[in-house]
Amino acid sequence: MLSNSPDVQRLGPLRATAAPEAVAAFRHATGWRADGPPPASFPVVVMHFPEIGDAVRLAAEEVGLPVHEAQHFEYSRPIRPGESYDLMIEMRRETEPARLIVAADVFDVAGEKVGRIVSTLRLIDPAAIPGAKAGARP
Repeated sequence: MLSNSPDVQRLGPLRATAAPEAVAAFRHATGWRADGPPPASFPVVVMHFPEIGDAVRLAAEEVGLPVHEAQHFEYSRPIRPGESYDLMIEMRRETEPARLIVAADVFDVAGEKVGRIVSTLRLIDPAAIPGAKAGARP
């Protein structure tokens, strides 16, 4: 379910599974050994879900290029390989400076809160980047 206001979008619950092969691939891609628990940043893989990725692209279209500015992870217990989780997402726009704040509360399937993830994306007009071609889009 997605609800929209001028500056806030809410989405969820979105079911994500920490599939062992996905955890191993993420660990490898982020420079960890392939075996082991999910890194704290593993739930960011939901940014590839169309429901979230499309909303981020739409927000960025109005300004330009989304650039990673900050991330924060807070857990009451680790994510476990093979378990499924429900994420409740809130995307909030800021205008000065232009940012998109994506926050996800992570719950186990019994409804117990496992953690909170916050990603901050700065929205930059590509024309404001020195040396960028006029009208160029990422």
